[in-house]
This record gives sequence, C-alpha cells and structure tokens, in this order.
Amino acid sequence: MNAGVLDLLGMLRERLETHEPFLVISGYRSPTTNHRMYLRHDGVASNSYHIHGMAIDLRCEGRSLPHLRAAASSLRGGGVGYYPRSDFVHVDCGPVRYW
Repeated sequence: MNAGVLDLLGMLRERLETHEPFLVISGYRSPTTNHRMYLRHDGVASNSYHIHGMAIDLRCEGRSLPHLRAAASSLRGGGVGYYPRSDFVHVDCGPVRYW
C-alpha cells in the first residue's frame, strides 16, 4: 500500500477521535481483479487508484457512514467517494475530488 493512503487513514482516525477499527472492504487490487470488477460493476474505474495501492474502501465501527464521509472530506487529502447502498466510503490519496 502507498504510504500516502496509510497517512490519510491515520489522519482520518484522529479526525474521527476513535480507536475503533476500520473495516476494510477493498484495498489493493491487482489489475486483473480491477478489470473484472470494472466489467461487472458500475462505479469501478478502469485505472483505479486501488491498483496503485493508493485507495481503500472502508467503514468504521461506531461511526455512521455520513460522519465518516464528512471527516474524510474535511481532510482534503484526496478523493472521497460515498457509497451508502454498498455501505462504505472510498478514500484515496489522489487529487482532491468528491462523488
């Protein structure tokens, strides 16, 4: 995993003021796995930051998804995607953007 996304997780934990674990839904993906997901699921980028080890999809015990999204967005440390139907927030250390 890219050190930038790990630093982002540390800052996110501090912002959330929690010691509860992050529940990782998806971290690094091989190019093959990412391509399969791209073909089968809406919202998967063909050149995802996941294949560069720069993205994590997660949730946090004891914190609501909207709270997690707001905390991640406030850091302005990269991309933040909100997927309430899939019950996770995407964070990456790429350019700052939101969806």
